[in-house]
Amino acid sequence: MDEQIQTAGESQPTSLPEFDLSVGSIIANGFTIGFKYFFQILLSFILWVLTFWIPYVNVGTTIGLYGLIVKMSKDESFDIFEIFRKEYRAIIPEFLILVALQGLALYFAFAFFIIPGIIVGIALGFSYFFLIDKKMGVLESLYASNKTTYGHKWDIFGAMFIIYLIGLVPTLIFWLLFRTTPDEFTEFSEFGPQFNILSFLGLPNALGVVLIIIVWLIISAVIYGAEAYIYRQLAKKI
Repeated sequence: MDEQIQTAGESQPTSLPEFDLSVGSIIANGFTIGFKYFFQILLSFILWVLTFWIPYVNVGTTIGLYGLIVKMSKDESFDIFEIFRKEYRAIIPEFLILVALQGLALYFAFAFFIIPGIIVGIALGFSYFFLIDKKMGVLESLYASNKTTYGHKWDIFGAMFIIYLIGLVPTLIFWLLFRTTPDEFTEFSEFGPQFNILSFLGLPNALGVVLIIIVWLIISAVIYGAEAYIYRQLAKKI
């Protein structure tokens, strides 16, 4: 009897971490995580803008922005000075090499038109998080990003595309509601007024600009949240 119980216990499969990278899950968690950390993201970005002119420090704070996503993926708290941590400045050489290699890969990928560029961009786009979080080397980070995104690239692309589209819809609405059409946007020639895009859409007034900025601040936080959720799932495959 004891042997039967032991055998039955041994035959039970080991539970694996739940993995879900469906389009709906990415979008839903993007909003949930993004709204949760909205003010930390906003204030961190303001600090990044204010200090971007400082050489060396600006590279560290840029890495720190990626570090925020790693923190969010683990549901860890952080303050607005997180981007100034010395740990981020310590990996500046590796980060710059990673940027260069990824940029080179994207250059050749987009040379074969848009779709290969999108695929390569997603395949290598999460390498920064593996570099920061897992302390991997440059090539190892690129390999990890490519390996873990295999089979999920179009779900990731679809979710991010929809999030950007969600931001574009209110942007267009506010643009049209608060647009102005000054005469200087219509060019005249001997054949009459020439059409250009500004004469058709105009430009939003001050209120319209403010509303559009608010929309994209929110969407940026959602994008951060979506990337945090995606990385949380990808990290389970390492």
